[in-house]
Amino acid sequence: MQRYECALITGATRGIGLAFARELARSGCRLVIVARGEQRLAEVAAELLAQGAVEVVPLVCDLSKEGAAAWLHEECCKRGLNVDLVVNNAGLFAYCDQTALDNERVKAMLQLNVVAPTELSRLFVGDMVGRGRGAIVNISSYAALMAWPGLAMYSGTKAYLDTYTCALAREVRGHGVRVLSVVPAGVATDLYGLPPRLQRVGLRLGVLWSAERVARGSLRALGGSRVRYVPGVLNRVLRPVVRHLPERVISFLRRKTLVFQK
Repeated sequence: MQRYECALITGATRGIGLAFARELARSGCRLVIVARGEQRLAEVAAELLAQGAVEVVPLVCDLSKEGAAAWLHEECCKRGLNVDLVVNNAGLFAYCDQTALDNERVKAMLQLNVVAPTELSRLFVGDMVGRGRGAIVNISSYAALMAWPGLAMYSGTKAYLDTYTCALAREVRGHGVRVLSVVPAGVATDLYGLPPRLQRVGLRLGVLWSAERVARGSLRALGGSRVRYVPGVLNRVLRPVVRHLPERVISFLRRKTLVFQK
């Protein structure tokens, strides 16, 4: 794994973001961890320092609010933090029909899944190009491949993020900067609302990946030349199949998963 001096991770107190923070802490990286909850940030900061992080800077920031990304970049500049790795992990999930989503939730999802990672990528990649080194990792989703009923907002926003990230990677590849879109399928986190028991069952069956495996694989993928990383050989093989599922199959699975709508 390539060594980074200072990494900024959004959504760093849980799930994939926390897994990235732990991996980077063990490599002796200086960390900027970003989340909304001050107390949880402090707890995670203490844990990461104990695991070997050179320094941990916890920043309370709600990226669902307009202007939050610009504030975060400015705060890093003020503190003299030369961030050479950004992991845009903060996001919002909803398995819910469009007609059942209220306006505030729609705005928050667009802000978190589209606006904030775009702004943070653009701002920090400019700094990295100027220094001739650095990396951006944007966490998309396997759902970006599926026009799935109930996931219209989530799939659409993640599909944008994947396409934007891959294009950005090709724009800056000649400037010493790596940009990677990570497209995980099922991951054993609280994002989907699955109880811990079902997460453990999914891990045992190989249906779900652990957040730690996703983080480790993503950091290894940064060392290569690809612009997109899909964790899991089977998930990569099934990509064209998932894109072209027959309508009858989608309707059947839709009926079976309605209980999970929220």
